[in-house]
Formats: sequence, structure tokens, C-alpha cells
Amino acid sequence: MTATDVATAAPKAQDGKSCPNSKEASPVKMKTPAEVQEEATTCLVTGKRHLLVSDIPAAVTILAKACELLSAQFGETAKECAESYFYYGKALLELSRLESGVLGNALDGMPEEDDEANNSKIEDPAKMTEEEKKEVDEKVGEALEENFVSCEKKDEKTEKDKKAEPKEGEASGSKKEADGAEDEGMEEGDDSQEEEDEESQDEEMDAEKSATDSNNAGEKAEKKEGDEDEEPSNLQLAWEMLELAKVVYTKQIETGEGKKSEMEEKLCSSILALGEVSIENENYSQAVEDIKLCLKKQENLPKDSRIIAETHYQLGVAQGFNAQYDEAVESLNSAIKIIKEKTKNMKEANKSPSDDQKKEIAELEALVPEIEEKIADTKDMKKEADAKPKEGEEGFSAATKGLTKSVSTIAVKRKAEDDGTDAKIKKVAADSGKDAEKTAAAV
Repeated sequence: MTATDVATAAPKAQDGKSCPNSKEASPVKMKTPAEVQEEATTCLVTGKRHLLVSDIPAAVTILAKACELLSAQFGETAKECAESYFYYGKALLELSRLESGVLGNALDGMPEEDDEANNSKIEDPAKMTEEEKKEVDEKVGEALEENFVSCEKKDEKTEKDKKAEPKEGEASGSKKEADGAEDEGMEEGDDSQEEEDEESQDEEMDAEKSATDSNNAGEKAEKKEGDEDEEPSNLQLAWEMLELAKVVYTKQIETGEGKKSEMEEKLCSSILALGEVSIENENYSQAVEDIKLCLKKQENLPKDSRIIAETHYQLGVAQGFNAQYDEAVESLNSAIKIIKEKTKNMKEANKSPSDDQKKEIAELEALVPEIEEKIADTKDMKKEADAKPKEGEEGFSAATKGLTKSVSTIAVKRKAEDDGTDAKIKKVAADSGKDAEKTAAAV
């Protein structure tokens, strides 16, 4: 048997074709679509339960498996995938919030970049007393005088060195002439040896240079591959999953599959979650746009629906961060109005409510004070924002009146005042952001 025959026979033996009794010869049992859907449904239910008990990492893992199973079996935009996409996107959003919260807790107590106390290490000259100014002037004068003396000494030393150089040159020149005749014979004999050494050194340097160039090229290629393989963030993945859910639900509504009212509610939930992703990503204008679109699509839903109340609340949060304070207050008041109406209708419809209904009524009533607190925070943010330009105008008018003040002093003072206001607004925004996450989860 030739070497070629051996090479071709080996793969056949490995594949089990020449070995009928091998285990590898048995066919792999493929799951039916019904079995895949059953497994994915189990993963989906488990993921929902993990979300309910706030076990976010476990929910992300199991919901990712559900999405993978369904998309591989039915296709990426199949109707079977929509619900898994939605809950996987929600879980990723919550995981991103969890990571942001951990990072925020780690940075608590550290000074902000715009803190007035952290603006500069140099003291403001306008705040110095006359004695301190005199002391600084004296120290500066002494330092300049010492510097001047040291420079003069260096110049004198340089001139002496220049004068000594010609004498040394003359002496060395005469010595070289005396030794020149003796060295001529030896130099002729060494020329050939030096040329050979130089050639070998040049070859070694060329080899080292080529090796260095190849290493650099390899490092650049690895770096480029690393950049390309960089994984998207949880927030980016959440947006992609929720966008897919939105596409699938829109397609179902257009084709008339399923109950229209149910599909519209699920579509609105997807769009609202996309708005929450934009808020988390600090893209507030996009968040306002998405949530307004969501409100428009909710016109056919019952007026006291909880999802409408949640939409108004999230819209108010987005508008507050987008500096639309009056609109934010109006949206938050609308959320309170819908919640109160929902509570009233539930009490009237159920004279003897069940335990679940009592629990829901208690949850709704507990949301009202939280939203009212959010309204108060939004009004405080508006006051801070309105006060900021007024303080700037006062600083400018004071600067024009006080002609004796220097321009640099005025600029330092105005910067300190502005940064103080910015720090306050950031603090209010951060506190309100944490409250917003709690309230949104409850709604």
C-alpha cells in the first residue's frame, strides 16, 4: 500500500464509514420544531422568573439561549422570536443599569471635575491680603536675583573654556604630526580588516531591522484584529434586541397575525423600552422622540392602562434630562392622573377585591408620592438652570463697573461661580436618575 492509499484510508476510518460498528457512525438525532419551541419556552419562562426576582445575570444567560434556539430554528424575524427578543433586551437593559450603579457606587465621594475646590492648585490672587502679596513679591524678587547670578557664573565659565580650547588644539596638532609618519605603515595594513568588519556589521544591522519591522507589522495586525473583534456593550445589545422585537411585532400587525390590540400593546412596550435605552445612553432627544411615538400608538388602549401611565412617566424623565422642564412636569402629572383613575376604577369594580387586586392597588398608591417627589426634583433642576445665566449676567455687570479689576481675575471668579452651579445640577440629575429607575421598575 502506497503512502497515498494510507492517507486516504485514514479519514474514512475516522468518519466511521469503514467501521460500521463505531459509535460515530450513528446518526445525530435532530430536534423537531415543536421540541425546539418547547425548550425555548421553558428558557423564556425561567428568564421571566429570574427577572421578577431581580436575578439579572441569570436572566440574561437563559434568555440568550431562548433567542438562539428560536432564531436558529425559525429565522431571525420569525414571530416565534419576538417575545424572547423583548425580554432578552429588557434583561440586558437592567444588567447595564446594574453595572452603572456599581460604577457609580465605586465613584461615590470622589471630587467631580467641575468642583469649585478642585478647579486649580493656584490660589486666586484677588483673595490674597496685602501682606501675602508683599511676601510673594519679595520671594519672587529673590528667586529672580539668584537665577541672574547663576546665569552670569555660567557665562563666565563658558568664556574661559572657549579661550582654553585653541591652546589644547595647537599642542595636540604638533603631537599628531610627530606620530603621523610612524602610523602610516600600520594604517595601510589595517584598512582591509576594517572594511571586512564594517561589511559584517552592516549585514547584522540589516537583519535586525528586518526582524523588527516584521514584529511591528505582526503587532499592528493583532491590534487591528482585536479592535474588530471587540464585543458590543450590554446597552448596545439591548437596543439591537428591542429593535428586532419592534420589527417583528410591526410585521405581525401589518399582516394581521394574532390579536391586534395585544400586538399593539407589545409593540408599544418595545418602543418604550427603546426609549429607556436612549435615556440610559444619555441620548435624551432620541428618547423623547421614541416615547412620544409610543404614546401616539397607545391611543387605542384603555385610558387607565398602566403602560400609558408608565409611558407618561418615562417621557417626563426624558424631558427633564433634555432640559424641557415644563413639559416634564406636565407629563409626570399626567402619569399621576392615570394612576389615580386606575386605582379608583379598580376599587369601584371590585367591592371585595382579592389579595392580588389589593396588592396591585397598594402598589399604584405607593407610586404617587414617588412621582410627586420626581416633580419636585424637576422643578429644582429648572430653578438651578434659570439661576445659572442670571449669575453670569451679574458677574459681567460687576466686572464692567469695577474698572480696577484685572480681566484674568474676573474670568477666574466667573468660572468658579459657573462650576458651582453645574455641580449642583449634576447632583440633582444623578439623584433623580436613581429614583427614576426605582419608580419605572414599580410601574
